[in-house]
Amino acid sequence: MPKVSIIIPVYNAKDYLKRCLDSVSNQTLKDIEIICINDASTDNSIEILKQYKRKDARVKIIDCKENGGESVARNIGLDNATGMYIAFLDNDDTVDMDFYEKLFKKAMERSYDIIKANVRTINYDGNVTESLLNPKISATNNKWYFHYEWWSAIYNAEFLKKNDIRLLEGFQLGGDSLFLNEAIHKCQRFYCINDTYYNYFRRRESGDSLELSSIKISSSLNIFTKIFNNLNFYYKNNEINSEVYLYLCKNYIDLSIFYIFRTKSQKAKENCIDYLMATISNCLLKDMILIYLQTNFSCIYYYIKYNNISGLKTFVCKLDTLEAFYKANILYRLRFNVIRK
Repeated sequence: MPKVSIIIPVYNAKDYLKRCLDSVSNQTLKDIEIICINDASTDNSIEILKQYKRKDARVKIIDCKENGGESVARNIGLDNATGMYIAFLDNDDTVDMDFYEKLFKKAMERSYDIIKANVRTINYDGNVTESLLNPKISATNNKWYFHYEWWSAIYNAEFLKKNDIRLLEGFQLGGDSLFLNEAIHKCQRFYCINDTYYNYFRRRESGDSLELSSIKISSSLNIFTKIFNNLNFYYKNNEINSEVYLYLCKNYIDLSIFYIFRTKSQKAKENCIDYLMATISNCLLKDMILIYLQTNFSCIYYYIKYNNISGLKTFVCKLDTLEAFYKANILYRLRFNVIRK
């Protein structure tokens, strides 16, 4: 049995696939399997995969004839994985040579369900940053602060199977967020390593850089709604405290505002506002969320305060960029301070 199964969905990745596969093939942990799911690529990605398979018997290729999307591809990988632990790697990212060895060695100390490492982001302009999420997790020793960067971890295969944790299919964006939310909920043994091993490449055409379609916006908002409903359930059942609950609620409110400016579609922008209003309305600590909005998003808060939701939709639809929104927010904050005085 391999120690780690590495699942890599592949779709039209000819420009960066070799970089990804080199980083996996050269791991110091040799007892691994590399499961590549070719999701009906139309470029020569499949030929690149075959080249690596000829050189490395650990490479397994699953060639899909129809494009099912990343969640479907990852689930196919899960169904074919035989390793003790499961790892996910995007086809345009890389991992340091000792990533899987370090995480697996730590995992075996207590048969951890999930082991997470830190993430290094390489921006398309060459700027490199390290995630601030791991220090937050380590400082609190709280698994719930692990709410994104899901690919920077390895997951106990038996744990995933026992709890039937899989990627939600049928959604173009956001399935990984729900996967992580459910995994963290069920996780009993979690450990965070502060060392950085995963290299996330933010390309100009990356998922978090591109303008999003209305369908993808809608997909994400539906996933966020499911997660928010989960959070309400966890909080009511004392599985998370108020600090964690507010932290995660704020995160999904921030995302809904951020998504407004990742689409040109007026309908999609309005859907983001509808999601924002529903989230605020259903929040179990609504007063504290309103204080957060008043402090950080004054221009949105005042439309909500005076129940002028149609005005809020008109306002955000006039703004083209997040930068324009931030400038407007500063003006509203100054205006509020003058009025309050």
